[in-house]
Formats: sequence, C-alpha cells, structure tokens
Amino acid sequence: MEEQFFDTSHGRIAFYDSRADGLAVVMLHANSICKESFAPQIAAFGNTHRTIAIDFPGHGASSDAKDPRRSYSMSGYASAVSELLAEIGVTRYMLLGHSLGGHVALELLARDETSIAGTAIFGTPPVENSVEGLIAGFVPSPDMAYTGSLEITEEQVGMIARMALGAKDEKDETFLAAIRRTDGRARQYMMEDTQAGNPSDQRKLAETTAIPLLIVNGADDPVVNLDYIDSLSYRNIWTGKPIRLAGTGHAAHREETQTFNRLLAEFLEAIS
Repeated sequence: MEEQFFDTSHGRIAFYDSRADGLAVVMLHANSICKESFAPQIAAFGNTHRTIAIDFPGHGASSDAKDPRRSYSMSGYASAVSELLAEIGVTRYMLLGHSLGGHVALELLARDETSIAGTAIFGTPPVENSVEGLIAGFVPSPDMAYTGSLEITEEQVGMIARMALGAKDEKDETFLAAIRRTDGRARQYMMEDTQAGNPSDQRKLAETTAIPLLIVNGADDPVVNLDYIDSLSYRNIWTGKPIRLAGTGHAAHREETQTFNRLLAEFLEAIS
C-alpha cells in the first residue's frame, strides 16, 4: 500500500489508505511507534474494508507538529485525525487504537459519536482524567519510564520496541528507526497535558457510551492494570466483558495476530 501525505493545521500527516469499499477502519498506533505496526491488520482487512493507518504528528513519516503544545496531546492527536478523515472523505468508520492510540480513539469518541460505528482498543485502560486515574489504570513499571521523556537512550529504544511490539520485533529496524525519530516533545507534552487532567474522562465515556466497544488485552501485559479494566461497568461492550489473550503482552495485534484478527473480523461483522 502506497504511503500518502496530507497537510493539516497540525502538520503534514502520513497515512496508508486502501480505499476498499467496506466500512473504514482507522488504525492509531502506540506512543513513539508508527502506522507500520498495523501491517498484519492492513494485510488482513485492506481488501475488504477501507483500511486507514495514520502516523500521529511527531511520529513516523509525519512531520513534527507546527504548534507542539497544541498538537502533542490526546485531544491534539484526535483533532489531527479528524481533520485528515474529513479531508479524505471518511464520514463513517471504526476505530482501532493501540495503547496511546486507544486513548486517542476514546478522545475521538468523546468528540463525535455520530461518525463512529464502533471502537476497538487494546493496551489502553480507560482512566479518569486525573493523576489518581492514571495510577489506577497502569501498573508501575520501569518499562513506562520513557512515556513522558523528552530524550531517550539507545537502551530505551530497544526496550520500547520490545514492550510495545513484542520480543520478535524488538530488533526490527523499521520500528527502532521510528522510535528514534519520534519528536521527544510529543512524549513530554502529551504526558504533561494528561497529568494536568485535560483529556476527557475516558472511564466515564467507556462506561456510558452506546457505541459498541471491543476491548482486548494481552493477559501478560506488563504495564496495564487488567483487573481495573475488567472492573468497569460498561454499557455496550462486545461479548459482555474485556477479552484477555493468553500468552501475549502489550502488543496483542502482533503477538497473537491470528486470534486478534479473528476477533476484529467478528466485531466488524457485528457493527456493520
């Protein structure tokens, strides 16, 4: 699939767009990663659904943000995605968000439920917009030390790849290069904005939205509090509860691709 670019008010955004006829599936990547992390899902759904994978500002092949303080936040990323989708004529879509991408998906859901047919998130605890909410949703871990760092070491580059994408991808140069390329301000400003309580109350949103939710997590995710996610009272969660995939960590879409894609296909069929 050919990489495309579009100039938005946030900067130049890089994306893939299969332009197939089915319901659009918009794929949003993790912190300091890139759209190529969804290669197994692009391959599986690109011919049957309009599959769109996007690099956030400051990530991947997108440019750094024109106004970093405006764009490097969950709401800023959501604004950039909304602007791109409007410009390429996508009016009805499903969201697939990994980790940070899942939080951005929830921000998009908070902005405009009418355009969204369903939302699938993984590695993403829906948290209240407070420091206490962050503490409840995540497990304290050295693997999370990079999350808000302006600068990272080469050792952390490998750690991020291993944590966010799984052991088999920790030496993949595509992802190592993407991690090194990420604008450090994207991490720093996003975390400062989150700790200031500026994102939506994503816990309340996940519990009350009528839009179908699919929540999938790796049973061995080292940074997400799975018991917290399972404890929430969801209004419209597919299968009635969050799903845990055995033997997988933070990157269920790459560590257990076959099962993950099957679940995604079934969810797409249900919401279509």
